[in-house]
Amino acid sequence: MRIKLLTLALLAGATALPLAVAAQEEEAPRPFVYSTYFECDSTDEWLADAIVEQLFKPAYDAAVGDGSISAWGWLSHHTGGHWRRGFYHVAPTFEAMWTAVEAIGEKIDATNAAASAKFGTICHTHEDYIWQWVNGSSPDDAANAAATGGVSQYLVCDMARQERADELMAEAAPIFNRHVAAGELVSWGWLEHVVGGEYRRLLTMRGATNMDALAAWGAINGELDAEQAANMAELNEICTGHQDYVWNIVH
Repeated sequence: MRIKLLTLALLAGATALPLAVAAQEEEAPRPFVYSTYFECDSTDEWLADAIVEQLFKPAYDAAVGDGSISAWGWLSHHTGGHWRRGFYHVAPTFEAMWTAVEAIGEKIDATNAAASAKFGTICHTHEDYIWQWVNGSSPDDAANAAATGGVSQYLVCDMARQERADELMAEAAPIFNRHVAAGELVSWGWLEHVVGGEYRRLLTMRGATNMDALAAWGAINGELDAEQAANMAELNEICTGHQDYVWNIVH
């Protein structure tokens, strides 16, 4: 199944994107991430994984190889909410990210339409998000290949104050970076919502294993409480709700 474009309702909300993107052109480049989160039939998830392995993976690997995108990934639910699988691709610009959705999807459908359709019957419901990188390690860094486990926190934030949350996370960045430098985390990232549902910010951490990511997260939380308690209290006032996920990083 083609990783579908956003629904018409979400597209209507995207009309302000050109202004937002234009305003960011003078800033340092920040990659865009197109993510699709699936609800799947748990009895046939193994088959969805096999279709991704045999059909999607070659198409997305080829897109990385020719420079159409800079990275992609397939995530399997370990612990968390109702999303069972996650798919994403990364590109340096909004246009490149958006173009890849259709171009790679058409290639997949042309290769094996029956398998593509079967994927859609197994993972029958999805939510689309477009994120943009704000802070952290690069999402397409080659070091990420060493990660098999990830922790993601999807945050509901006050839109009027969410940029202040970005400033607070910038102050927290050295603590996260220490754990990357020590090898306790493979990478981390703080991303902002561009298009999608209720979650306005995404904190993501990758480890060599799920346990490594969780252990580093626990240590980071302790250090933030000890070193930046006032900042974290303010952040919790801005981002008042969240959903945590632990992902197995399959590809």
